[in-house]
Order: sequence, then C-alpha cells, then structure tokens
Amino acid sequence: MLRILFLKLKNKLINNSRMFIVVLGMGIIFFSSWAYETYTKDLYEEREELVSSYTQHGKYTYTAPVTEKNPLYSKGTRLEMGKPMYFFAASPTLDVSFAYNLNATDSAILSVECETLVVATSKENSGESKKIIWEKEFPVKEIKYTGIENKDVLIHEFSLNVSEIQSKVTEIQNQLKYSSDTTIEIVTHVNYEGEINGEKISNTTAFALPLIISSAYYKIPDQLEFSENVDTYEKLRIKKEPSVSVIKLPLSLFLLSIILVGILLPCTKMNKIDPEYIKKLEKEETYSSFKEFISKGKIPDNWSSLRQVEISSLQDLIDAAVDMSERVIRDIESCAYFIIHDNVLYIFYDTSSVENAR
Repeated sequence: MLRILFLKLKNKLINNSRMFIVVLGMGIIFFSSWAYETYTKDLYEEREELVSSYTQHGKYTYTAPVTEKNPLYSKGTRLEMGKPMYFFAASPTLDVSFAYNLNATDSAILSVECETLVVATSKENSGESKKIIWEKEFPVKEIKYTGIENKDVLIHEFSLNVSEIQSKVTEIQNQLKYSSDTTIEIVTHVNYEGEINGEKISNTTAFALPLIISSAYYKIPDQLEFSENVDTYEKLRIKKEPSVSVIKLPLSLFLLSIILVGILLPCTKMNKIDPEYIKKLEKEETYSSFKEFISKGKIPDNWSSLRQVEISSLQDLIDAAVDMSERVIRDIESCAYFIIHDNVLYIFYDTSSVENAR
C-alpha cells in the first residue's frame, strides 16, 4: 500500500514539478527581500536609565535629664538611650538630637528647613482600615539651614516636655468626652530645596519617631535610624544593533525554498511511472486478501458442456467456494476465476484484467 502511495505521489510530483519550482522561485525572491528589509530596518528600544540618585538619612538620638527628685536617680543625672522606660517622676523632659544628611551620586547644594512637631492621632478601628477621629499637632522647633552640601551632616536639636504633651492629650480627650487609643509621634519634616546632581529639586521628607506614653512613664522604640532612596529615571530611545535573530523566520523560509527547488529540479527530468502498472499493483493489493482461497489453473476444454453461472464479483465467488468446500481457480490467459461443482461452472470474469491485457 505504501509503495502504491509513493508511486502516485512521485507521478504527481513529476507532473507538477515545474509549477512548484516557479512558485518556490517567487518565494525565494519574496523571502530574500523580507529578510533584507528586516535586517536593514532601524530598530529602537526604550530603556529606563538612572540619571540621578540620592539617599536621605535621618537618625534620632536622645537623653533624658533627671530634673525631679525621685527614689531612683539623683537630680542632674542624664539617662542615656536604650532604657526600657523613663518615669515622669524622674525625667519628664527629653533632649533630642536629629542628624540629617543627603548622599547624592554626584553633588548637592541645599537649603534645608527642619520643622519638628509632636503629632497626636486618635483612630477608630473600622474593618481593615483605621479611621482618624481627631489629630492634633504641637509645634516643637523650626529652623532653617543654608549651604548644606553633599554628605554634610545637619544636627537639629530640641527639647520636649513629654509630661506636658501627655497633659495636653488628656485635656483634649476630657473636653471631647471621648477616650480612645491615641498614638503620639515626634515628626521632623525636612524641607529641602536646591540642586542635586545638577538638577533643581524641591521636596519634603518626614521622619517619624513613635513616642509611647503611659500614665507614669514613656518609652522610645529601638528603631531610631531611617533612610529613603530617591531615584530619577529617564526613558531613552536607543537604536538596536542588527541581529540575525530578527530574520530567523524569513531566512529559514528562504533556505527551505532553495532546498525544495534543489529537490524538485531532478524531478523535471524523471520519467513518469506507467499508470497501468500502478493499476495492476492496486489490483494485486485488492486481491491479496483472497490469495489463500485461490490457486492457478486453466479452464477445462469441455467447459462448454457444463452449466455456467456467471458471478458478479470475486468476493461472491469465494463465498460460494467456501460454502461448497471448493477452491477458486484462476485462469490467467482468460482473466477468469472459476470453480466447478456438480458439473456446474461458476465463473467470474475480471474485466479490468482483460482491458489491461488488451
């Protein structure tokens, strides 16, 4: 079966080889033009390039001077950072130093204004978010510094009466007759303006330090250092270098077309397989399943004296032979298949074989 299909395909290829070559030739021209235009076309890509970068650093340090007579510390003692708590009965005030510096990749010259506030905020839980019920700011200190250059450290110092802040917050709660958890933060707003890495900049950064106040003491968290990176990117349109990868498809089709033309050229000089030969093979393929029921032989000379029954197909003849326990005989010269049973000649004429013989 595969042999017959191969022969038929071969004939079709031979018959249409010239047309295929013409089509493929046009394809070669098209694919080569496509590859050339794609390779020589200017391609651009957009990239984000870092043009300016700077980092702001803020760090709080503090001490709590003992100003009240108490059973733990002598007056005049200065309590350093890191204690679990500071009692109002001993040290109600806090001396704070805030160090700020800006580290730019190139250069910086700035005017800096430091404004320190104590911000008290009362919030109410509302599902996943917390709604602000009230917020109050208590100014502490504001000062302006000029001529701050790259990496210069600016020291902003201030004192804070924590006991007084507690009293003010309690007074607000009493007047509102609304008591809820209130967060208190020391917030230093750094307003800087000037030139950073050759660009004019005007911005504000807030550095917040939580202040935990209880009825008898206050606490400062361990997190005292903060930093913030500010990166400026610029979108650039950059021309890409030509790459073979961009013409993979047209180049592959171009090469494939050339290979197919090379395969088809010899087909134009080949001789076709005789169609009658293919028909003969097909006939043999059709009758191959009947081989076990058929033997070669010759119609007897006295066949005219026998009763004759002409069968319409070889399959019907074989079925009859099986029913009669006889064997089918094939007479090649007369192109006939037959069986003789009880002086009756059952015969099937293979007309296609007769026509081929003619």
